[in-house]
Amino acid sequence: MLNKTLSFLLALALAGCTTAPREYTELAQPRAAAIAPLRAAGPVVALVLGAGGSRGFAHVGVIKALEAAGIRPEIVVGSSSGSVVAALYAGGNNAQALEAMALGIEDNDLIDVTLFGPGRVQGEALQYYLNNALGNRSIEALDRAFAVVATERATNRMTVFNRGNTGLAVRASSSIPNVFWPVLIDGREYIDGGVSSRVPVPVARSMGADVVIAVDVSWRGSSEVDAADIAIRPATPRTRSLDFSAKIEAIAAGEAATVEAIPAIRARIAAADALKRAGKLAAAP
Repeated sequence: MLNKTLSFLLALALAGCTTAPREYTELAQPRAAAIAPLRAAGPVVALVLGAGGSRGFAHVGVIKALEAAGIRPEIVVGSSSGSVVAALYAGGNNAQALEAMALGIEDNDLIDVTLFGPGRVQGEALQYYLNNALGNRSIEALDRAFAVVATERATNRMTVFNRGNTGLAVRASSSIPNVFWPVLIDGREYIDGGVSSRVPVPVARSMGADVVIAVDVSWRGSSEVDAADIAIRPATPRTRSLDFSAKIEAIAAGEAATVEAIPAIRARIAAADALKRAGKLAAAP
């Protein structure tokens, strides 16, 4: 009986060592570098993928429809669950690869439940999954210009990570308060990007976008998406944040909403192209 008690107390002591977020000093820390706008001869298209928990699977359907229409954004911005799909897409995965990942993923591939700590999900599994899928490339080494939004916990201010460890930045952006552990980066704790910006359209503008396509998958909707040139609001199933059971339906909803928006997207890109040719939009030097 004594041995069992000692073993239990030892387990509690060891668990207590992991109840606070740790800083990943062995990796390149995510950071917010000065944003250099992307310049091109033609219109620069950005895709902004918004927060929404498991409804973020709809973002995969959005990309499917865009690719089928021959529309390939040069800039990708993500917040919360949108940052997961955005990072994988910015890393060179096409719609087919993204759908295969989405359909093959299991809850425990991304959700590491823990009995101790400031939340019931630690978040290291998500970080590992992203970095492994992207070949441990940093944000600046991805195929497309990419930025991820997180929220500084102490101030609720938005931070735009555009350099450094991709998986850690996405983990910070996806850390739902009181569910995930907050993420410690450079001595500061960060939580879900959706707290400060659900659909960060202005970030895409600052990165040089002439045309912004924004996707809102939140339950109540976000007025931020109205600042985009094209706002897509998929009719996703109302699942809980960590419920992956309706991912097929969510993907289909994203695809259907985007197919409907394709004519408007084409028209907006054509208009931006005409303005750029007329010298009324900034072009490549």
